[in-house]
Amino acid sequence: MQSLFNRKTYNLGLWELFFKVLDEGSFSRVADQRGLERTQVSRLIKLLETEIGHELLVRNGPKIVPTHVALDAKRYIQPVLRNFDEALLTIKASGKEDAGTIRIGSRPGLMQAHLVPLLKEFQSIYPQITFDIFADDDPRAFMRGQTDLMLYYGPVNNPNLIETWITHSVFIACASPGYIRERGIPNTPKDLLAHTGIIYTGRARSFAEILESEYEQLNYQWKSTMRFNNILAAKAAVIADAGIILDMPMHHCYKELISGELVPVLNNWHVPQLENYIACTVESVKVRRVQRFMEWFVQRRREIESEMKHKLQHKLGLKF
Repeated sequence: MQSLFNRKTYNLGLWELFFKVLDEGSFSRVADQRGLERTQVSRLIKLLETEIGHELLVRNGPKIVPTHVALDAKRYIQPVLRNFDEALLTIKASGKEDAGTIRIGSRPGLMQAHLVPLLKEFQSIYPQITFDIFADDDPRAFMRGQTDLMLYYGPVNNPNLIETWITHSVFIACASPGYIRERGIPNTPKDLLAHTGIIYTGRARSFAEILESEYEQLNYQWKSTMRFNNILAAKAAVIADAGIILDMPMHHCYKELISGELVPVLNNWHVPQLENYIACTVESVKVRRVQRFMEWFVQRRREIESEMKHKLQHKLGLKF
């Protein structure tokens, strides 16, 4: 009988990475999702091919084509890997030290549109972890010690916080098809002088007075405006044909852009980019459930936003 010590130790993480490349059909897209360099992903797949002694992917022009060995691997190994992940999550979730409450501070719009579904997903894995949500559009309101984790545009360089970068913010200029039929579509910032602007005035971020393209920055003016201190109310106004918004966060308009309820405008122009951060206090960073959620959340949000960008690029030709 062959000794266990003589068996090869196949890396499940490499198989997970390979199946992701197979599903996406792109080394670059998977690299973006995982926070890796494209060459790193390619090298890891080569390592897997060397380990099993078979080629898994071949190039056919710009496309990546799976070999018959790759298709067999997907058929037989991927279900095993999925079962392993589910079993491991169950084991991890059974640890008593992960039980307890996490207090999270978030902008109200982000909380409703993006955070709640992710909390639900996380709780299905760790049902013994509960959440208390503090929603306020002013980050200073939940940076005074009453929350363990907080989401905001940053960094703020607060010595009492451990900050982690999540993603570059994505703001999309958009309007409803009804508004475009009635008022026409603007092609440059100067054209906005003939249009109504829907302005977000909440405290989560500063009002953007300029638009940027690849080569220049320009100021702009509206014919008239409607101002809202709540991003979801501003979105409702745009859907109701009331005007154009220049800084709608992608997670707030993604579904409507895909369905056609909203349409992008000024594709070559955008408001200045901000950075999305999650932070924990210097006390809560020592708590295992806080660490676990923060790591999980950063990875999931990067994956979700990468997929959103990919679909918007493919369907609408948006540039990011």
